[in-house]
This record gives sequence, structure tokens and C-alpha cells, in this order.
Amino acid sequence: MSFKVRAGQREFERGVDDHRIAGLLARRQYGKTTIGGRIALKKMMRIKGHTVVFGSVKLDLGREIVRKEAEQIQRAFTLLVESANAKPIDVVESGRDQSVLKLRADDFAELYEAQRLEFRYHHSNTVYSRTKVVALTPAAVGETGDLILDEVGRVKNFREVWEAVKPIIASNPDFRCILTTTPPPDDTHYSFELLAPPLLDDFPVQPQGNWYKSDLGVWVLRVTAWDAYADGVPLYDDDTGAPISPEESRARESDKDAWDRNYAVKFVIGGTAAVGLLQLDTAQRRGIGQCGYFNIAVDSDLDAAITFLTEHLGAGKVGIGFDVATTTKALSNPSAVTVREKIGAENFNRLIVTWKTTDPALAQERLGKIIAAVRARKEGGPARRLCIDATSERYFAQDCRTEFGAQLPVELVIASETLEVPGQPEPITMKQYLGSRLVAEFDDNHEVLPPERYIKEDFRLEKKEKGQFVCEPAPDGKHGDTFDSTKLADWALSSVFDSGPPVFFETSRRNQVIADRRERSVLA
Repeated sequence: MSFKVRAGQREFERGVDDHRIAGLLARRQYGKTTIGGRIALKKMMRIKGHTVVFGSVKLDLGREIVRKEAEQIQRAFTLLVESANAKPIDVVESGRDQSVLKLRADDFAELYEAQRLEFRYHHSNTVYSRTKVVALTPAAVGETGDLILDEVGRVKNFREVWEAVKPIIASNPDFRCILTTTPPPDDTHYSFELLAPPLLDDFPVQPQGNWYKSDLGVWVLRVTAWDAYADGVPLYDDDTGAPISPEESRARESDKDAWDRNYAVKFVIGGTAAVGLLQLDTAQRRGIGQCGYFNIAVDSDLDAAITFLTEHLGAGKVGIGFDVATTTKALSNPSAVTVREKIGAENFNRLIVTWKTTDPALAQERLGKIIAAVRARKEGGPARRLCIDATSERYFAQDCRTEFGAQLPVELVIASETLEVPGQPEPITMKQYLGSRLVAEFDDNHEVLPPERYIKEDFRLEKKEKGQFVCEPAPDGKHGDTFDSTKLADWALSSVFDSGPPVFFETSRRNQVIADRRERSVLA
């Protein structure tokens, strides 16, 4: 059985020599795993004592899928050994060597499932190079060497995997990392951001595919069904098995989005993200020169943020949202403050800041400077109100209300409390309600955001699943905190005290609102 190298596979092999990190985005069943095995074999033959880590998504998805993946990799290495006329490659389990050409499929799958699968190419009786097949998890890919990450678009928590991978690549200039996949079905998946082409890029049909550089700096070779067709690789009719063109294949497919991902190799926008990618991109483009983001590490950072706010804040109504976190651990989520100005129908999130501290007094001092800066503007007066998330930091939030209550109304928001909204069949939590309000503003194209990658990544962590807002923390501690501070700032501008459809709180919440109203009356 011979192995014919396709034009796109050959082009990717060439590109891997030019780029230390390279991605292969190719149509389904193009031979991505096979070319990964071919590249691994070449490195094993070329460099004595070399290690290639082959990360597979399929190891943790069940016995039957494991068997199919194992058979595919076994077939790939068998073809490669035969075509290269190389000596047999050994498969090693617990120190016992067997030839990949002689190993039964069931034995091969068992080794693969047990994560003891290792291919060895012997340069002599004592020196060999190896390819080790592991599950694509942060812990499993920790071994040093070249890295081949297969089908990364289907890897759960790929952001954490990539964080584990980067130090390995950075540790040795000779190490290489390749990523193979089709685009993921969910645009919140980190491979979407890592590998997607720049917006509006158009590529000609070429048998070898097209190279581009992603927004995050990764060189990617894209091979679509049309590119493969130009190279003599057709698709086949589901019924007759006759070869058909990509146009015919797509016309017969009922799920066009799935076809576009799997064969047109398009990054289809959609998925579980609470805020759509296009809406977020539009809001950030509009925020260039209008809105700013600052991470506060030292006093000078806060001074720069206040200066920016003073220079860009207009005379519109202002609401301030404060999402509290009193901790400084490296991977903990930060506090976030959003200063939001409403001008007509547009919401300018003029300033978003984050910081980490265990000192409540320092957090209050920083918040106080922001409140004072808004109050000191030439037109418009002080902020309309300050809303603080008091779900897990109740005592600190109450201290803030005592500290700043004389300067502006302060409302403590408990995310878990429920409220009844006209038109809603059942009560919903404040977290659901405020999140939905903010998402609706994005959908109506009313939002203007700081054009910073941190904001984009943090907002994209917030997802909508079965009607609930959920957020998985990022490896660096992001946890949708700027999304939360912005929805609180939105509530500060349009709260229960506005005219319009009433919102009926449960008893405990309604009593708090009444108490807050009485407290402000006394202060007035």
C-alpha cells in the first residue's frame, strides 16, 4: 500500500521548517493526522534521541472512539514506514517492544487507551528517537520536545492546554509545535481566536492551500474542499459513492453551517458566548479613541486611568459598576470597575479598570478617586448611582455604601436573589436579568467598549447555557469580571427607580430597596 503525499500536506511540511508554531486547517478526512505522523517520523529519523509528543483529543472520549483513533494512527504509521522503506518502528508498552507492522488492532487500541503508547525509531542498539501519544490535557503535554496537537478544535479547555504548551516551545529554539484541526463549532473555543484568519480575508483556490497569519501571530495553512478538489481529492455522494464537486456536496447538505466548518474550513460565528463576536468587535472598533482599559498595579496606573477618564468623559448620565474581589493570588479573579456614560441611545464604557489587592482600604481609595473624578467633570455632575456586587463580599460592599453614600446613591446587588419581571413566566435571578439586559444592548448595537484584547477575552468567557449565564475562569484569573462590572454600571443607569415597566422584587429584596430609598431621603 502506497502513501501519496497531497499538495497541501507537502506545503505544510515545508512551512513547518519555516515556522516554529504552525497550524494546519484542512477539510475533514484530508489526512491531518497522517501528515502529523509523517512529520513526527521525519524528526525521529533526522535527530538522534529526539522526542515528539503527539497530543490526541480522543483519548478521553470513550472506548469505541479510542479504537478508531488508534486504528487511524496505526494505519498512518504503517503507511509511512512502508513508503519510507524505513526499518520497522517499535511500539513500546511497559518496556516490551513490538513492531507497529505486526501489532494487532485490539492490542494497539488497548495501549492507546492506557496512555502507554510510544513509537521508537532505533538509530542503534542503545540510541533511539520516539513519538509519545498522550491525551490533550495540560498535564499530559508537559513533556519537552516537539509537539503535534491533533484536532485542537475539539479539545476541552484548550486555553489551559495552550498555556501549558507555550513554556515548552519557549524553552528551546529547536522545538516545533504544529496544530491540526477543522474550525470548532463554538466560537468561544480558544482555537477560534488562535487560528482564525483576519476578518474579510479572501483566498484563491490552490491545490496547496493558502498561508495566512492569525491575529494572535500563528502561521496557518488553510486547505478547503475546493483546494483539495483542485488537487484531485473529491468528495463522494452519500448514496452512490460517485465523486462530486464541493458545490454539489454543499447543495445536498441540510446543515450548511456544519458543512462550512468541516469542508469550507470557515470559522462560523455562533455558539454559547453571551456576547456575539461581531457585536463585540463592532463595539470595540467604535471605542477606539473613546474608551480605555487600565490594569492598576501601582498608583501611577490609576493616575493615568483618571487622566484618561477626565479627558474623555462627556456630559451624559453616568453609572458606575463595581465587581469586587479582595485577593491577589496570581490566578485569582480581579476586581473590576466600569464607568459608563449614556449619550442618546449609545452606552460609552469610558473607563474599565481592574486590580488585585487584599487591602480593602486600598480598594476603597481607588474607587473613591474614580467617583471623585466623575463628580468633578465640567458638565453633567456626579454619577447617577454606584452598583456593587455584594454576593460574596457583603461586608466590604456595605462598608463602601457607608463610605460613599453621601456622595451618590449606592445599591448592593445580590446576584443570587430573584425577581419577577412582567412578561417572564417565572422569577429569574439578578445575574440572569442584568446579564440579559447588557447582552440586549450589544444586540441593539448600543455598546462602545475599550479596544483592548483583555476586554474581548474577558467578555467572551461569559456564556449562555440553558438560559443561565455561566463563566469558566481563564488560566490567568479572568472570570468575566469586566462583563460583570459593565452590567452593574448598566443597572446603575437604568434601575428600578426609572420610569417604565415595574420590576417586582421578592420580599427580602423589595425591603432592601425601600430601606435604601429611605436612607437616601434622610441623607438628602
